[in-house]
Amino acid sequence: MAVPPIIMKAAMAASTNKHFWKIAGIITAAIFMPVILLILMVAALFSGVETANNSLFDYSFKSESTPAEFTDEQRGAIEDMRNWLSELEKVIAEKEKDEGCSLDENLIKAVFYCLNFGGKLNEKFDYETFCKCFENAEYTELGSVLQAVSKEFPQYEVTENLIYSIKKVYKYLNGEAV
Repeated sequence: MAVPPIIMKAAMAASTNKHFWKIAGIITAAIFMPVILLILMVAALFSGVETANNSLFDYSFKSESTPAEFTDEQRGAIEDMRNWLSELEKVIAEKEKDEGCSLDENLIKAVFYCLNFGGKLNEKFDYETFCKCFENAEYTELGSVLQAVSKEFPQYEVTENLIYSIKKVYKYLNGEAV
């Protein structure tokens, strides 16, 4: 199919006209602006969620008072986690007295935090059995540690998101940038 000569002339004239290019640019920007704004809003939302999660780390692992802008639910989850981590630390300290036992305290806390934050923990939770899953294990053995935890505590489901979160919390606890 051949293009008529009149259309070719119009296209050639338009391609050299600065006014045409300004209008074409404005129309293109108007078409793509909603998509660009949507992408920016989603990025900002995830950035806000990330900042909130880092704040929850700070308040769960440090004994600072929670800010007024936190909801009652967030405050309750932080208080629960602080209490549970305190119990966990007692068991870790007791187990570390045994010379044959080596524990990565930060790994234990990271896994525990990710499995339990915002949830409810049974009053009879067996912290000692939980810690036993980590005996002589290193961070590089996270997969086998999580299998041991799942075997002892079938209520916990190991997902890729959980593994990602554990790695992030572990880095946080080791003072690395999150």
